[in-house]
Amino acid sequence: MEKNKILEIINDQQELFSKKDNLINREINLQNFFKGNEIIIISGIRRCGKSSLLKIISKQLNNLFVYINFDDIRFTDFQLNDFQLIEEIVSEKFSNKAIYLLDEIQNIPKWEKWVNNLYSKNIKVFVTGSNSSLLSSEISTFLTGRNKTIQLYPFSFREFLNLKQINLNFKSNQEKIKIIKSFKEYLEKGGFPLIIKNNDLELSIQYFEDIINKDIIKRYKIKKIKEINELILYLFSNVAKQYSYSTLKQISGIKSLSMIKNYIEYLKQTFLADTIQRFDFSLKKQKVSSSKFYVLDNSFLKTIAFNFSQNLGKRLENMVFTELKRRYKEIYYHYNKKECDFIIKEKLKIKNAIQVCLSLENPLTKKREIQGLLEALKDYNLKKGLILTMDTEQSLVIQNKQIIIKPVWKWLLNI
Repeated sequence: MEKNKILEIINDQQELFSKKDNLINREINLQNFFKGNEIIIISGIRRCGKSSLLKIISKQLNNLFVYINFDDIRFTDFQLNDFQLIEEIVSEKFSNKAIYLLDEIQNIPKWEKWVNNLYSKNIKVFVTGSNSSLLSSEISTFLTGRNKTIQLYPFSFREFLNLKQINLNFKSNQEKIKIIKSFKEYLEKGGFPLIIKNNDLELSIQYFEDIINKDIIKRYKIKKIKEINELILYLFSNVAKQYSYSTLKQISGIKSLSMIKNYIEYLKQTFLADTIQRFDFSLKKQKVSSSKFYVLDNSFLKTIAFNFSQNLGKRLENMVFTELKRRYKEIYYHYNKKECDFIIKEKLKIKNAIQVCLSLENPLTKKREIQGLLEALKDYNLKKGLILTMDTEQSLVIQNKQIIIKPVWKWLLNI
């Protein structure tokens, strides 16, 4: 490509990128990612706001950045040598002080060699990638230099309220009612920015189909489409339940257990879903235990899962899981004689035990949830545990263990 042509594209993109947008700040401490010269990889599910996060990042760079979107059709004739022309242009415009913001970079062959080269020159780079050609979760494997990852999810409840311009620090009962009403909407619609802005839950169907068809079926050349769709529908319709591979084999008709494992792994790689295992101090026992399946945005439970709309308890638990994924790296469930929904491990210790229940009004339900939590607290030597519900708030002391009962919406907002 001619240098003047590349300069024209960069100038056009820079002008468009710098236009003011009503962006919602994400709950990410970005300052940690400006330090050092590590390559920063922004990864996450389609449509969760990766490009918008680049814009938020740019606002803190005092205009010392160059934004390049390689999805631009004008880059069709881009060659490997043209990377050098980009560096020359940036050097002339910014005197080698610019930070590179690179969007959809996977469209250019051997891009990773160039990004690694920028790193070796002590140039700061932020990278995002589209899942259609290269899973954003895989970008780090292409970068041999040091890198950090910003794991981005759809909006949290706090971000959802910010978008709705609802005051988080409620002082009146009326403001509190507005937050609770918004929580019920969030429980159903999830956190995809465009779904919330356009009030169009049906968009999640398109997101789902793009991920399944482009990122999984097309990418991995899957031919038995009916079988994988049956498997996915079953998993989505049975979130928060234990499953075994033998059960999935029966349900889906997929004969190979390794293929079933691969399909679930594909769902995890695209950030569409995740699984947790039963915690055991024996890693060998832990690996062979049944897993539980969760979807990483509640919108899919409304539009994709079969007959799921009325199962509010499981939808609530699924929401709690997605928030736990934002906060913690190691999440398990507990099962001995009783069950506890979530166990949080930090380094070598179990730090938290959490139950999720729609309502504790039924005495039998309350007894079951408390007993499961108490067993986990005793097994892991914890002094207190948490039960998250739709609206109950209470504090109990049972068998020298403190049990905090709190509405999910308050827990999401850390109040």
